[in-house]
Amino acid sequence: MEWSSVSSCFARTQPRTWALHSAFVVLLVCYPALLKAQQAEGSMSPAAHIARNKTLIAEAAQRKLTQVQVGGLWSQIASDYQDLGQFAEAEDGYTRSLGLLEHEKSMRMGYGVTLGNLGSLYTLTGRLDAAENCNKRALAVMEELGDPLMIARAHSHLADVYLAWGKNKDAARHSSLAVQGATTLPNATNEDKGSMLITYAYASCLSSHCDDGLRAAREAVRIVSTTYAPDSFPSGQAHVALGYIEGKTGEREAADEDLREGVRILRLQLPPAHPLMVHALELYREYLNENHRGLEAKKIAEEQKSLYENARNCSGCTVSVYGLRRQ
Repeated sequence: MEWSSVSSCFARTQPRTWALHSAFVVLLVCYPALLKAQQAEGSMSPAAHIARNKTLIAEAAQRKLTQVQVGGLWSQIASDYQDLGQFAEAEDGYTRSLGLLEHEKSMRMGYGVTLGNLGSLYTLTGRLDAAENCNKRALAVMEELGDPLMIARAHSHLADVYLAWGKNKDAARHSSLAVQGATTLPNATNEDKGSMLITYAYASCLSSHCDDGLRAAREAVRIVSTTYAPDSFPSGQAHVALGYIEGKTGEREAADEDLREGVRILRLQLPPAHPLMVHALELYREYLNENHRGLEAKKIAEEQKSLYENARNCSGCTVSVYGLRRQ
């Protein structure tokens, strides 16, 4: 996803509600050859990207890379580790990147994006105090810079924190601001709109406005179906959200179909113990229990049990100073 014309090298798609955004910083003026090499590697696997970028960092002095460029490489490494579900390594990469970008006034955008990414990693791994702090600080940076789309994205990241925390009214408020921003901005992408609508759909339904949530989820599915392949990660996320809300509004047959389809797709796209996979299974199990399908729910519960410990494999990670320090 393109964050803005100022930061066109920051783009890389990952799961959030479905999308996280990686601050991959390469200064065009200072080192265009490095950008060209990285663009040519767009089809490389996350593991291959990690190896390539660690080599570049090891050769930083020889290649005369600036601290900002090295910070961008660390952010990309963190992003790739997060794709692989290696959350401790992702946290380390984001922390290294932030340490290099923090005092570079010209890279406030990259710093804010990376802060938001670290915050989203903390959301994903259940460290919600740290997640809130990072995302509030990221929002403050974006408001300081005055980029409306970046502000909308930061609101959506913060809404994700509050959803995970069960602070549903706060989630609804921030996700509403995100959706309002994205729908009025010509540079908002379908990825922006779809992911923000999914967050808004959950937040609306969980704050007693399921009719609004259902409309938002249906619109998200429509956007996703015109933008992504049928078995893509966004498609899986959209179907799970729609199925969950259909279940809450009494559309049982549709709910079962969408939840099963969403879970099927996510099994194709995610490592088995990924927190988003575990969460999708939890929503499906909840639906089955509510509809008195105990044997099926028990089978899902057994699958969850086998995945649960691995899904929390970052519970012992050290929370970095960036997650705890106030600005």
